Amino acid sequence: MTPEPVEDAIVKPARRRAPSPLAEAWEPGFSNAPILAGPLRLRLALPFVVLFVTILLLMSLFLGSRAREIYVDRLTDELEVQATILADSVGRELAAGASPAEIQAMVTGFASEVMTRITIVGPDGTVYADNASDPATMENHANRPEIVRALTQGEGQSSRESATLDQEFLYVAVPIDQLEGAAARVAVPLDEVRSTVRTVWLWTLVAAAVAIAMAVGIAWFIAGRIVSPLEELRIQAHAVAGGNLTARVQPSDTREFAEVGYAFNRMTEELETSHDALDQARLRLEAVLAELADGVVITDEDGLVLRMNTAAETLLAATEPVSIGKPFVQVARDHELNQLLRSALDGQKHSEAAIEHGLNRRTLLTTAQVVEDARERLGLVVLRDISELRRLETVRREFVANVSHELRTPLTSIRAMVETLEAGAIEDEAITADFLGRIVGEVDRLNALVEDLLDLARLEAGRTTLNYTIVDPDELVREGADRLRPQIDRAQLTMEVTAEGTLRPINVDRVRLEQVLINLVHNAIKFTPAGGAIQIRVRQDAEHTTIEVQDTGVGIEPMEQVRLFERFYKSDKARRSEGTGLGLAIAKHIVQAHGGTISVASIVGEGSTFQIVVPNQKVPRSERRRRITAREGLR
Repeated sequence: MTPEPVEDAIVKPARRRAPSPLAEAWEPGFSNAPILAGPLRLRLALPFVVLFVTILLLMSLFLGSRAREIYVDRLTDELEVQATILADSVGRELAAGASPAEIQAMVTGFASEVMTRITIVGPDGTVYADNASDPATMENHANRPEIVRALTQGEGQSSRESATLDQEFLYVAVPIDQLEGAAARVAVPLDEVRSTVRTVWLWTLVAAAVAIAMAVGIAWFIAGRIVSPLEELRIQAHAVAGGNLTARVQPSDTREFAEVGYAFNRMTEELETSHDALDQARLRLEAVLAELADGVVITDEDGLVLRMNTAAETLLAATEPVSIGKPFVQVARDHELNQLLRSALDGQKHSEAAIEHGLNRRTLLTTAQVVEDARERLGLVVLRDISELRRLETVRREFVANVSHELRTPLTSIRAMVETLEAGAIEDEAITADFLGRIVGEVDRLNALVEDLLDLARLEAGRTTLNYTIVDPDELVREGADRLRPQIDRAQLTMEVTAEGTLRPINVDRVRLEQVLINLVHNAIKFTPAGGAIQIRVRQDAEHTTIEVQDTGVGIEPMEQVRLFERFYKSDKARRSEGTGLGLAIAKHIVQAHGGTISVASIVGEGSTFQIVVPNQKVPRSERRRRITAREGLR
């Protein structure tokens, strides 16, 4: 018996062999019903009982019939002896000249001494004497069978019903030697014989019934001794077939059955050991596959899915129970992935390609290869999501391009001004002072860019330490806004700060959070035309404080809102706006370092609203990292 290799063959599932012709031709109807008296036990006991009963009945019939014959033969011998003695006695009397009347008196005298009927027949068949009937009324006995045989053979016997007494008798006759043609006959009724034979029959049947009952009991007991181990073996075999590999057969007293039980127990122990080993291997492999970040899909040689791990389910947006048995192309819903698998199954041992998959166009680095052995040939597809790597690579290229652009502009200006001074403009004091002032401005711009880059790098790496203090959120917002009052006035804008409800002090890094607020207000000033308004609102609930900066500026396109918090991203494509393009990226990381969130809502032509939500109390570093990771995953 071999357990079904389903879960134990995740990487290389065993191919199920085709059933043999014998297995196909003979498929019993298995049942867990116990072996009752009807099936096996009765079939084992019944032939022995029937054979024994048949033999015993035949022997009883034979013995019963032989009992009658033996009894009749013995009685005949006794009667023959009596008849011989009678013939000798009567013959001497007849030889002495006794008359029939004297012979009758003699026979009548014998009646008190013997229990038999005595008859003396003369040479002419006339009855001389009879102790049971009047001789004068009796028929001629010359033709009686026993008389005829006695005169011709020396002794004769017969059994028949008496014509005078209406009763069946056994007759035995012998000749009287002293009177030729005369015979002496004795007879007894056969009722006694019948009674004796009936008694013999009765005891024979009683003995036969007892013997049959004993035979049935013995046969049933022996059949039970045979059936019980088989029943135990059958029950445990069904238990093993049902998956209970702990089933064991109890030892039997019969050596042959004990050997079978021992072999069965050894087999189940080996099966249990093998099954446990396979289960352990399966669990280990399941754990490995479940923890793999790469998706793994296993197919048969026809491309039908046999197994897929959790990562593959996520990448292909499919579930394993529904996918098993379906073509890979139907599960993946991507002809490029399927073609990669088909190439591997068609002979190309190793196929690899980066394929954009699904509506969100994830980039999957896909490897397809064949795994085969002597029994089967499988397809193995490994999927690795490199979308983030591609995105990071794009971000890196854009970062390099943006940094190069941001550095090139001030450096180009500085070089042009220095070359102008070298060409003789340095002699002109007014031009020299102007150029040197511009050079200092460009250097300050470069310094600000470097400082922002270093600040952003420290924030992204988590190396920036926040100095938490207890801060009044209303005071924080108002002081930050007041620092930009001169710029508000120069831009001919209005600014209003509103505190909604009662505000409790919060535990934050005042300097960093004020930096975020100033950056948002500065952007609002930059993109709001003259005559516009800026509103700063702060409100609070039990756990969070929310700060909103709303302007009536030009607004932001929906496609740009997604990338607004990226490094160096500027909403004006010509990059004519002032700044490094790092302010919002720095603001995002500062807020996330507090365990909070920053978002934007904007309508083109109507303005934008930036919202900051920070916890009222300090969030543990592990929780802040978890929240950042979760948000990045959702993004």
